[in-house]
Amino acid sequence: MLEKKIRRYKAMELHREMVRKGQLGAAKLLLRLLRNGRVRLGLDNDSWIVEKACEELGCYIYYDRRGYSATAHL
Repeated sequence: MLEKKIRRYKAMELHREMVRKGQLGAAKLLLRLLRNGRVRLGLDNDSWIVEKACEELGCYIYYDRRGYSATAHL
């Protein structure tokens, strides 16, 4: 439980950092992850940034069988 709260707090910090850098598309996806607990990622640049951030946070990432999309779970 504590690990999930720490991961959530780190995701909030990443969201603030993305907004400051001007990566608003990626920040929107990360906010959707925080709000819903999961987010579907595609092949665009913003999704790649969020996927990389989720890997660093230790989130569970499920890849579609065709490989065109991924779902990150907080």
